[in-house]
Amino acid sequence: MKTITLLLDGAGDRTYKELGDKTPLEYASIPNLDEIAKASATGLLTPLEEGVSLGTDLAHFLLFGYGLEEYPNRAVIDAIGEKVVFTSQDLMLRASFADVSRSEDGYMLKSRFTKDLSQEEIRRLIPDLDTEFDGLKFTCIPSYDSHCFIRIQSDRVCLSSKVSDSDPFYTPQYAMLVEAFETDEESALFTASAINRFLRRAHSVLHTHSVNVQRRAQGLEEGNFILTKWAGHRLPCEDFKTRNGMSATLIGASKLLEGLSQYIGMDFVKYENFKDALHLALDSDKDYVHLHTKAPDEASHKKNPFLKVKAIEEIDRQIAPLLSFEGLLIVTADHSTPCSGKMIHSGESVPFMAKGTFVRRDTVKTFSENACAGGGLRLTGSSFMKYIHSATDRGNLYHLRAGSRRRNFRPLDVKRL
Repeated sequence: MKTITLLLDGAGDRTYKELGDKTPLEYASIPNLDEIAKASATGLLTPLEEGVSLGTDLAHFLLFGYGLEEYPNRAVIDAIGEKVVFTSQDLMLRASFADVSRSEDGYMLKSRFTKDLSQEEIRRLIPDLDTEFDGLKFTCIPSYDSHCFIRIQSDRVCLSSKVSDSDPFYTPQYAMLVEAFETDEESALFTASAINRFLRRAHSVLHTHSVNVQRRAQGLEEGNFILTKWAGHRLPCEDFKTRNGMSATLIGASKLLEGLSQYIGMDFVKYENFKDALHLALDSDKDYVHLHTKAPDEASHKKNPFLKVKAIEEIDRQIAPLLSFEGLLIVTADHSTPCSGKMIHSGESVPFMAKGTFVRRDTVKTFSENACAGGGLRLTGSSFMKYIHSATDRGNLYHLRAGSRRRNFRPLDVKRL
Protein backbone atom coordinates (compact mmCIF):
# COMPACT_ATOMS: atom_id res chain seq x y z
CA MET A 1 0.00 0.00 0.00
CA LYS A 2 1.27 3.46 -0.94
CA THR A 3 1.61 6.17 1.71
CA ILE A 4 1.44 9.93 1.16
CA THR A 5 2.43 12.20 4.03
CA LEU A 6 1.34 15.82 3.66
CA LEU A 7 3.81 17.61 5.90
CA LEU A 8 2.66 21.11 6.86
CA ASP A 9 5.92 22.65 8.02
CA GLY A 10 5.50 24.62 11.25
CA ALA A 11 1.69 24.27 11.24
CA GLY A 12 1.45 23.73 15.01
CA ASP A 13 1.06 26.88 17.08
CA ARG A 14 -0.27 28.55 20.22
CA THR A 15 -3.61 30.25 20.87
CA TYR A 16 -4.07 33.98 20.27
CA LYS A 17 -6.52 36.52 21.65
CA GLU A 18 -6.96 38.10 18.23
CA LEU A 19 -8.11 34.69 16.95
CA GLY A 20 -10.65 34.31 19.74
CA ASP A 21 -8.23 32.25 21.86
CA LYS A 22 -7.81 29.75 19.04
CA THR A 23 -4.76 28.49 17.18
CA PRO A 24 -4.43 29.38 13.48
CA LEU A 25 -5.50 25.82 12.57
CA GLU A 26 -8.61 26.12 14.77
CA TYR A 27 -9.49 29.56 13.42
CA ALA A 28 -8.95 28.71 9.74
CA SER A 29 -11.71 27.49 7.44
CA ILE A 30 -10.30 24.12 6.33
CA PRO A 31 -13.16 21.94 5.04
CA ASN A 32 -10.90 19.53 3.16
CA LEU A 33 -8.59 18.87 6.10
CA ASP A 34 -11.63 18.48 8.35
CA GLU A 35 -13.14 15.99 5.89
CA ILE A 36 -9.97 13.89 6.11
CA ALA A 37 -10.11 14.08 9.92
CA LYS A 38 -13.64 12.61 9.97
CA ALA A 39 -12.31 9.41 8.36
CA SER A 40 -9.01 9.25 10.27
CA ALA A 41 -7.22 8.07 13.34
CA THR A 42 -5.98 11.22 15.07
CA GLY A 43 -3.66 12.26 17.83
CA LEU A 44 -0.52 14.23 18.61
CA LEU A 45 3.01 13.86 17.29
CA THR A 46 6.06 14.87 19.32
CA PRO A 47 9.15 14.53 17.09
CA LEU A 48 11.57 14.35 20.04
CA GLU A 49 10.29 15.49 23.45
CA GLU A 50 7.56 17.85 24.58
CA GLY A 51 9.08 21.29 25.04
CA VAL A 52 12.09 20.62 22.77
CA SER A 53 12.27 22.90 19.72
CA LEU A 54 13.55 21.27 16.54
CA GLY A 55 14.62 22.52 13.14
CA THR A 56 13.08 21.11 9.98
CA ASP A 57 16.05 18.93 9.06
CA LEU A 58 16.40 17.21 12.45
CA ALA A 59 12.64 16.74 12.83
CA HIS A 60 12.48 15.08 9.42
CA PHE A 61 15.57 13.00 10.16
CA LEU A 62 13.84 11.58 13.24
CA LEU A 63 10.52 11.07 11.44
CA PHE A 64 12.32 9.08 8.75
CA GLY A 65 13.47 6.54 11.32
CA TYR A 66 16.97 7.73 12.21
CA GLY A 67 18.40 8.40 15.67
CA LEU A 68 20.00 11.45 17.21
CA GLU A 69 23.34 9.65 17.33
CA GLU A 70 23.22 9.35 13.51
CA TYR A 71 22.51 13.03 12.89
CA PRO A 72 25.46 14.71 11.10
CA ASN A 73 24.33 18.27 12.02
CA ARG A 74 22.72 20.79 9.73
CA ALA A 75 25.89 22.23 8.19
CA VAL A 76 26.43 18.89 6.47
CA ILE A 77 22.82 18.67 5.24
CA ASP A 78 22.94 22.25 3.94
CA ALA A 79 26.28 21.68 2.22
CA ILE A 80 25.04 18.56 0.42
CA GLY A 81 21.90 20.40 -0.68
CA GLU A 82 24.01 23.22 -2.09
CA LYS A 83 26.40 20.78 -3.78
CA VAL A 84 29.47 21.83 -1.79
CA VAL A 85 32.43 19.52 -2.33
CA PHE A 86 33.76 18.00 0.89
CA THR A 87 34.87 14.64 2.28
CA SER A 88 33.87 12.73 5.41
CA GLN A 89 37.14 13.87 7.02
CA ASP A 90 36.33 17.56 6.50
CA LEU A 91 34.60 19.53 9.25
CA MET A 92 31.80 21.68 7.84
CA LEU A 93 30.38 24.79 9.54
CA ARG A 94 27.42 26.89 8.45
CA ALA A 95 28.36 30.55 8.63
CA SER A 96 27.22 34.06 7.79
CA PHE A 97 28.70 37.50 7.36
CA ALA A 98 27.67 39.68 10.30
CA ASP A 99 28.16 43.25 11.48
CA VAL A 100 29.78 43.64 14.92
CA SER A 101 31.26 46.40 17.02
CA ARG A 102 34.52 45.43 18.73
CA SER A 103 35.31 46.43 22.33
CA GLU A 104 37.24 45.07 25.29
CA ASP A 105 34.09 43.15 26.21
CA GLY A 106 33.96 41.24 22.93
CA TYR A 107 32.19 41.37 19.58
CA MET A 108 28.71 42.87 20.00
CA LEU A 109 26.33 41.92 17.18
CA LYS A 110 24.73 44.82 15.38
CA SER A 111 23.32 42.49 12.71
CA ARG A 112 23.48 38.69 12.46
CA PHE A 113 23.20 38.84 8.67
CA THR A 114 24.80 41.75 6.88
CA LYS A 115 22.02 43.43 4.95
CA ASP A 116 22.39 43.95 1.18
CA LEU A 117 25.84 42.40 0.98
CA SER A 118 26.14 41.65 -2.73
CA GLN A 119 27.55 38.48 -4.23
CA GLU A 120 30.21 40.59 -5.91
CA GLU A 121 31.29 41.98 -2.54
CA ILE A 122 31.32 38.47 -1.08
CA ARG A 123 33.50 37.26 -3.96
CA ARG A 124 35.98 39.98 -3.07
CA LEU A 125 35.91 39.18 0.66
CA ILE A 126 36.18 35.41 0.58
CA PRO A 127 39.72 34.86 -0.81
CA ASP A 128 41.19 36.90 2.04
CA LEU A 129 39.48 34.71 4.65
CA ASP A 130 41.11 31.46 3.53
CA THR A 131 44.04 30.58 5.76
CA GLU A 132 46.21 27.75 7.10
CA PHE A 133 47.74 27.23 10.55
CA ASP A 134 48.52 24.37 12.95
CA GLY A 135 48.07 21.83 10.17
CA LEU A 136 44.55 23.10 9.40
CA LYS A 137 43.21 24.59 6.20
CA PHE A 138 40.22 26.95 6.46
CA THR A 139 38.22 27.62 3.29
CA CYS A 140 35.25 29.96 3.03
CA ILE A 141 32.63 28.87 0.47
CA PRO A 142 29.84 31.24 -0.65
CA SER A 143 26.19 30.23 -0.29
CA TYR A 144 23.32 32.70 -0.78
CA ASP A 145 22.60 36.19 0.57
CA SER A 146 25.09 36.75 3.42
CA HIS A 147 25.44 33.02 4.14
CA CYS A 148 28.48 30.85 3.56
CA PHE A 149 30.24 27.68 4.71
CA ILE A 150 33.57 27.17 6.43
CA ARG A 151 35.34 23.94 5.47
CA ILE A 152 38.17 22.86 7.77
CA GLN A 153 40.60 20.25 6.49
CA SER A 154 43.54 18.50 8.11
CA ASP A 155 45.90 15.68 7.14
CA ARG A 156 47.59 15.54 10.52
CA VAL A 157 45.12 16.11 13.36
CA CYS A 158 41.68 14.77 14.23
CA LEU A 159 38.97 17.40 13.97
CA SER A 160 35.94 17.14 16.24
CA SER A 161 32.35 18.16 15.49
CA LYS A 162 31.70 18.40 19.25
CA VAL A 163 32.12 22.17 19.33
CA SER A 164 29.64 24.93 20.14
CA ASP A 165 28.40 27.76 17.92
CA SER A 166 29.69 31.32 17.82
CA ASP A 167 26.29 32.50 16.57
CA PRO A 168 23.99 33.25 19.55
CA PHE A 169 20.99 33.33 17.17
CA TYR A 170 19.33 36.14 19.13
CA THR A 171 20.20 39.82 19.34
CA PRO A 172 21.32 41.98 21.02
CA GLN A 173 24.10 39.62 22.08
CA TYR A 174 27.84 39.09 21.80
CA ALA A 175 29.38 36.59 19.44
CA MET A 176 30.01 33.51 21.56
CA LEU A 177 33.30 31.83 22.34
CA VAL A 178 33.43 28.44 20.63
CA GLU A 179 33.85 25.70 23.24
CA ALA A 180 34.11 21.93 23.39
CA PHE A 181 30.46 20.83 23.50
CA GLU A 182 29.44 18.31 26.17
CA THR A 183 32.90 16.74 26.16
CA ASP A 184 36.43 17.33 27.41
CA GLU A 185 38.05 15.38 24.58
CA GLU A 186 41.36 16.87 23.46
CA SER A 187 40.29 16.92 19.80
CA ALA A 188 37.23 19.03 20.66
CA LEU A 189 39.27 21.44 22.78
CA PHE A 190 41.79 21.79 19.93
CA THR A 191 39.11 22.28 17.27
CA ALA A 192 37.26 24.91 19.31
CA SER A 193 40.48 26.84 19.96
CA ALA A 194 41.36 26.77 16.25
CA ILE A 195 37.93 28.06 15.23
CA ASN A 196 38.20 30.92 17.74
CA ARG A 197 41.60 31.82 16.30
CA PHE A 198 40.12 31.79 12.79
CA LEU A 199 37.20 34.02 13.84
CA ARG A 200 39.45 36.63 15.46
CA ARG A 201 41.68 36.66 12.40
CA ALA A 202 38.64 36.92 10.13
CA HIS A 203 37.43 40.03 11.95
CA SER A 204 40.84 41.69 11.64
CA VAL A 205 40.89 40.96 7.92
CA LEU A 206 37.30 41.99 7.27
CA HIS A 207 37.34 45.17 9.36
CA THR A 208 40.08 46.71 7.21
CA HIS A 209 38.99 45.18 3.91
CA SER A 210 38.28 47.65 1.10
CA VAL A 211 34.72 46.29 0.77
CA ASN A 212 33.90 47.23 4.36
CA VAL A 213 35.82 50.49 4.24
CA GLN A 214 33.60 51.52 1.34
CA ARG A 215 30.40 50.28 3.01
CA ARG A 216 31.32 52.12 6.21
CA ALA A 217 31.76 55.35 4.27
CA GLN A 218 28.31 54.84 2.74
CA GLY A 219 26.67 54.17 6.10
CA LEU A 220 25.88 50.54 5.21
CA GLU A 221 26.05 47.50 7.44
CA GLU A 222 29.48 45.88 7.34
CA GLY A 223 30.34 42.25 6.78
CA ASN A 224 33.11 42.41 9.34
CA PHE A 225 32.63 39.12 11.19
CA ILE A 226 31.93 35.45 10.45
CA LEU A 227 29.35 33.76 12.69
CA THR A 228 29.57 29.96 12.75
CA LYS A 229 27.20 27.17 13.79
CA TRP A 230 26.23 23.50 13.37
CA ALA A 231 29.68 21.92 12.96
CA GLY A 232 29.46 18.42 11.53
CA HIS A 233 31.08 15.53 9.68
CA ARG A 234 29.41 13.40 7.04
CA LEU A 235 28.69 10.08 8.78
CA PRO A 236 27.91 6.62 7.38
CA CYS A 237 24.14 6.40 6.86
CA GLU A 238 21.89 3.49 6.00
CA ASP A 239 19.64 4.34 3.07
CA PHE A 240 15.92 4.95 3.60
CA LYS A 241 14.69 1.84 1.79
CA THR A 242 16.97 -0.49 3.75
CA ARG A 243 16.00 1.21 7.01
CA ASN A 244 12.24 1.36 6.38
CA GLY A 245 11.47 -1.27 3.74
CA MET A 246 9.87 1.19 1.32
CA SER A 247 10.95 2.96 -1.84
CA ALA A 248 10.56 6.66 -1.20
CA THR A 249 10.58 10.16 -2.63
CA LEU A 250 10.46 13.58 -1.02
CA ILE A 251 8.63 16.27 -2.97
CA GLY A 252 9.79 19.68 -1.77
CA ALA A 253 11.10 23.08 -2.75
CA SER A 254 14.16 23.65 -0.56
CA LYS A 255 17.85 22.79 -0.90
CA LEU A 256 17.80 21.76 2.76
CA LEU A 257 15.36 18.93 2.06
CA GLU A 258 17.21 18.05 -1.13
CA GLY A 259 20.36 17.68 0.96
CA LEU A 260 18.58 15.54 3.54
CA SER A 261 17.08 13.33 0.83
CA GLN A 262 20.48 12.77 -0.74
CA TYR A 263 22.05 12.04 2.64
CA ILE A 264 19.60 9.24 3.44
CA GLY A 265 19.32 7.89 -0.10
CA MET A 266 15.80 9.10 -0.76
CA ASP A 267 14.68 10.43 -4.16
CA PHE A 268 13.98 14.16 -4.29
CA VAL A 269 11.64 15.97 -6.67
CA LYS A 270 11.63 19.76 -6.64
CA TYR A 271 8.36 21.55 -7.37
CA GLU A 272 7.61 25.11 -8.41
CA ASN A 273 4.03 25.33 -7.17
CA PHE A 274 2.00 23.32 -4.67
CA LYS A 275 -0.71 22.34 -7.15
CA ASP A 276 1.89 20.57 -9.30
CA ALA A 277 3.37 18.96 -6.19
CA LEU A 278 0.04 17.36 -5.30
CA HIS A 279 -0.19 15.70 -8.70
CA LEU A 280 3.43 14.56 -8.46
CA ALA A 281 2.61 12.90 -5.13
CA LEU A 282 -0.51 11.18 -6.46
CA ASP A 283 1.23 10.00 -9.65
CA SER A 284 4.38 8.72 -7.90
CA ASP A 285 4.99 4.97 -7.99
CA LYS A 286 6.99 5.00 -4.75
CA ASP A 287 5.81 3.19 -1.62
CA TYR A 288 6.30 6.29 0.52
CA VAL A 289 5.78 9.85 -0.73
CA HIS A 290 6.59 12.78 1.52
CA LEU A 291 4.97 16.01 0.30
CA HIS A 292 6.37 19.05 2.08
CA THR A 293 5.09 22.62 2.12
CA LYS A 294 6.89 25.43 3.90
CA ALA A 295 4.00 27.91 3.65
CA PRO A 296 2.71 27.72 7.28
CA ASP A 297 6.23 28.08 8.69
CA GLU A 298 7.08 31.05 6.49
CA ALA A 299 3.86 32.80 7.51
CA SER A 300 4.55 32.11 11.20
CA HIS A 301 7.94 33.81 11.03
CA LYS A 302 6.21 37.05 10.09
CA LYS A 303 4.65 36.94 13.60
CA ASN A 304 1.14 37.61 12.34
CA PRO A 305 -1.35 34.79 13.06
CA PHE A 306 -3.79 36.04 10.40
CA LEU A 307 -1.13 35.49 7.73
CA LYS A 308 -0.72 31.93 8.95
CA VAL A 309 -4.47 31.40 8.82
CA LYS A 310 -4.43 32.62 5.22
CA ALA A 311 -1.57 30.26 4.32
CA ILE A 312 -3.34 27.26 5.88
CA GLU A 313 -6.61 28.09 4.12
CA GLU A 314 -4.83 28.34 0.78
CA ILE A 315 -3.31 24.89 1.28
CA ASP A 316 -6.71 23.48 2.17
CA ARG A 317 -8.26 24.88 -0.98
CA GLN A 318 -5.73 23.01 -3.10
CA ILE A 319 -5.71 19.56 -1.48
CA ALA A 320 -9.10 18.32 -2.72
CA PRO A 321 -7.39 15.74 -5.00
CA LEU A 322 -6.04 13.99 -1.88
CA LEU A 323 -9.57 13.19 -0.67
CA SER A 324 -9.94 10.39 -3.21
CA PHE A 325 -6.50 8.86 -2.55
CA GLU A 326 -7.01 5.20 -1.62
CA GLY A 327 -3.73 4.46 0.14
CA LEU A 328 -2.58 5.63 3.58
CA LEU A 329 -2.85 9.41 3.84
CA ILE A 330 -1.10 11.15 6.73
CA VAL A 331 -1.31 14.85 7.54
CA THR A 332 0.92 16.33 10.23
CA ALA A 333 3.70 18.84 10.90
CA ASP A 334 7.38 18.61 11.78
CA HIS A 335 7.27 21.18 14.59
CA SER A 336 5.32 24.13 15.94
CA THR A 337 6.24 27.62 14.78
CA PRO A 338 4.72 30.33 16.98
CA CYS A 339 3.31 33.56 15.60
CA SER A 340 4.34 35.40 18.77
CA GLY A 341 7.32 35.68 21.07
CA LYS A 342 11.03 35.40 20.32
CA MET A 343 11.26 31.65 19.76
CA ILE A 344 12.02 30.60 16.19
CA HIS A 345 10.31 27.23 16.63
CA SER A 346 8.57 26.06 19.80
CA GLY A 347 8.30 22.71 21.53
CA GLU A 348 4.58 21.93 21.50
CA SER A 349 3.29 18.68 20.00
CA VAL A 350 1.69 18.90 16.55
CA PRO A 351 -1.61 17.46 15.26
CA PHE A 352 -1.56 14.14 13.41
CA MET A 353 -4.15 12.25 11.40
CA ALA A 354 -4.02 9.09 9.28
CA LYS A 355 -6.70 7.87 6.87
CA GLY A 356 -6.55 4.41 5.32
CA THR A 357 -7.91 0.88 5.15
CA PHE A 358 -5.97 -0.38 8.17
CA VAL A 359 -6.35 2.52 10.59
CA ARG A 360 -8.70 2.70 13.56
CA ARG A 361 -10.73 5.84 12.92
CA ASP A 362 -11.99 7.79 15.92
CA THR A 363 -14.66 10.40 16.63
CA VAL A 364 -12.57 13.54 15.97
CA LYS A 365 -14.17 15.69 13.27
CA THR A 366 -11.72 18.56 12.75
CA PHE A 367 -7.99 18.97 12.23
CA SER A 368 -6.25 21.11 14.84
CA GLU A 369 -3.98 20.79 17.86
CA ASN A 370 -6.76 20.65 20.44
CA ALA A 371 -9.14 18.55 18.34
CA CYS A 372 -6.50 15.92 17.57
CA ALA A 373 -5.59 15.81 21.26
CA GLY A 374 -8.94 14.06 21.63
CA GLY A 375 -7.75 11.20 19.42
CA GLY A 376 -5.98 8.14 20.73
CA LEU A 377 -2.60 8.37 19.00
CA ARG A 378 0.54 9.64 20.71
CA LEU A 379 3.51 9.35 18.38
CA THR A 380 7.16 10.36 18.51
CA GLY A 381 9.68 10.67 15.73
CA SER A 382 10.98 7.18 16.51
CA SER A 383 7.51 5.64 16.16
CA PHE A 384 6.40 7.52 13.02
CA MET A 385 7.71 4.99 10.48
CA LYS A 386 6.69 2.09 12.72
CA TYR A 387 3.13 3.42 12.70
CA ILE A 388 3.22 3.53 8.89
CA HIS A 389 4.41 -0.10 8.74
CA SER A 390 1.40 -1.16 10.80
CA ALA A 391 -1.07 1.12 9.02
CA THR A 392 -0.02 -0.24 5.61
CA ASP A 393 -0.24 -3.86 6.80
CA ARG A 394 3.50 -4.52 6.33
CA GLY A 395 4.54 -4.73 9.99
CA ASN A 396 6.67 -7.55 11.37
CA LEU A 397 6.42 -9.38 14.72
CA TYR A 398 8.97 -7.86 17.09
CA HIS A 399 10.43 -11.20 18.17
CA LEU A 400 11.09 -12.45 14.62
CA ARG A 401 14.71 -12.19 13.50
CA ALA A 402 14.49 -11.84 9.73
CA GLY A 403 18.07 -11.09 8.77
CA SER A 404 21.03 -9.62 10.61
CA ARG A 405 19.18 -6.61 12.05
CA ARG A 406 15.82 -6.10 13.70
CA ARG A 407 13.28 -4.60 11.32
CA ASN A 408 9.72 -3.50 12.01
CA PHE A 409 8.55 -4.49 8.52
CA ARG A 410 8.23 -7.82 6.73
CA PRO A 411 11.24 -8.16 4.40
CA LEU A 412 10.44 -8.64 0.72
CA ASP A 413 13.98 -9.64 -0.21
CA VAL A 414 15.86 -12.14 1.95
CA LYS A 415 19.28 -13.75 1.78
CA ARG A 416 18.62 -17.23 0.55
CA LEU A 417 19.98 -20.33 2.23
